[in-house]
Amino acid sequence: MPDTILCPRCGAPAQITERFRLDSTDGPVEHVKVGCERGHWFTPTVDSLDLQPATAAASPVLVPVP
Repeated sequence: MPDTILCPRCGAPAQITERFRLDSTDGPVEHVKVGCERGHWFTPTVDSLDLQPATAAASPVLVPVP
């Protein structure tokens, strides 16, 4: 799994800072903590992520943050 992905909210480069599993009724589910350079933080399941690595050539879409 790459350590840098695109932010699910704004498309900016985001770092995976932590990996962990949480119990569920169907067994453990892998989660990650993701923070982007624009200050967004998420704790999604690994299955819900687009795990294409972020590249230096990626052009993030600018989204105003309220």
